[in-house]
Amino acid sequence: MAETSVVDPSPLPVIRKKKSLSIEEKIDIISAVESGKKKADIAAKYGIKKNSLSSIMKNKDKVLEAFESLRFDPKRKRLRTAFYTDLEEALMKWYRIAQCLNVPVNGPMLRLKANDFAQKLGHSDFKCSNGWLDRFKSRYGLVFRSQPVETGAATTPDTSTVWYQNVLPYYLNDYQPKNVFNVKETGLFYRMLPNNTFAFKGETCTVGKLSKERITVVVGTNMDGTEKLPLLVIGKNKNPHCFKDVKSLPVDYEANDMAWMTSEVFEQWMHKLDKKFQAQQRRVVIFIDSFPAHPEVKNLKSVELVFFPSDSSSKFIAMKQGVIKSLKVKYRHRLIKKFVDCVESSKEFTLTLLDAVDMLHLCWRNVTAKTIVKSYKEAGFKSQSGENDNMETEVENDLDLIAHALAAGVEFPEGLSLEEYAALDDDLVTCEMPTNNEIIWAKESTSNKICLSVSDDDDDDGDGDGDGSPGTEQPLPSKNEALSALDTLRRYLRSQDLNDSLHNSLADLENFIQHVTSK
Repeated sequence: MAETSVVDPSPLPVIRKKKSLSIEEKIDIISAVESGKKKADIAAKYGIKKNSLSSIMKNKDKVLEAFESLRFDPKRKRLRTAFYTDLEEALMKWYRIAQCLNVPVNGPMLRLKANDFAQKLGHSDFKCSNGWLDRFKSRYGLVFRSQPVETGAATTPDTSTVWYQNVLPYYLNDYQPKNVFNVKETGLFYRMLPNNTFAFKGETCTVGKLSKERITVVVGTNMDGTEKLPLLVIGKNKNPHCFKDVKSLPVDYEANDMAWMTSEVFEQWMHKLDKKFQAQQRRVVIFIDSFPAHPEVKNLKSVELVFFPSDSSSKFIAMKQGVIKSLKVKYRHRLIKKFVDCVESSKEFTLTLLDAVDMLHLCWRNVTAKTIVKSYKEAGFKSQSGENDNMETEVENDLDLIAHALAAGVEFPEGLSLEEYAALDDDLVTCEMPTNNEIIWAKESTSNKICLSVSDDDDDDGDGDGDGSPGTEQPLPSKNEALSALDTLRRYLRSQDLNDSLHNSLADLENFIQHVTSK
């Protein structure tokens, strides 16, 4: 009888090779789980068991760390090119600001912003795909949720308050006080004497005689008071008569028909500052008003521009809290003193734009770090160190000056203090504004245009040597005259208690004059 073979009906076990996932696949799995997809569907898609998926999620931090390390691996070129560090930093900063301002952000909005940043940063090969966005969200732990429905009539804080409570501290944590700057424009009637205050008060400075007496001064300092930006002075005439033979100024000077800030002037000035900070190998942040004359400036390498909320109060602008006031009080103080000295010496009082520039530079140097630090503090810029909290702003003693002016026969309106006198032009228009009732001059002329005012002598723009007549100009001193004047100055200073720095300055001046080529 033949032996019958018995066949085991149970199938032989299938030995499957364990699924090996790449780092990218693990990242995609993490993103899918955090986006709310069902774990069973995810496991089926990638051919893994649920416990393997749980293991990936449990070791998420290690997976992300491994993924980050690959960005610098020269053997993984495809992965390296997918990373854009500057873009991610910009996108994350934007996202955090949106959160602080209670602006809901979703995937499409984030993708749109990523592409926008890529274009601005010069990444022409970048395109925000769903995969890149999921990995970005995973790396930074971003989960978009629906906004909760308001159940009560809770009061929503205004945008500027939220900004100063949340966004400003974010930047102050990113930058040291020495690299935090604020910039602000102010108008100045640079020839305005006390007896002319009522004539100038309320002048909007568009056309006419008084408009020629104004300039715009742009001031900027850092937060700890250790650095003041060179003043930017904006006049009406590119080449005023008093600038003849002048090859250098102690300030930056620009000009346009309205003597105010324009978008073109702003961009040029920002690029100039950017080059300065690049040379110093510094990264700085500059806070600025949200005005049409302050556009977003492209291709800045070392300067990050941050705009105050459009509804921001001036109390949050550091330069308005004491710095501009200090500069103007010092300038008016020196202007009155110059006038009194002329009266007492029986000389005609003249003040050119060049004189005003020199006076502004001197007064700007004398604005103290104490005033600057106190101004930033009052504007809500809180230093992490808490130092200098009890600093007092310096006060210019105006009582002796006013008494001296009155004694010399200078008309000074009764009850007008030096501070009030200095603040009379605070409300001057300093920037181009897009309104229906004003003529906007958005760009300065590249040629030497005649200013369109209603006065007959506007071709000199009021910036001559006193009476606007070229015939009254003084001849340029010779080298020997300059050396003689320096010798007179040295003999005077030797009678005073002179420090080493002034001795060195005098020596530097003499060396400079000696090496100047005579004309």
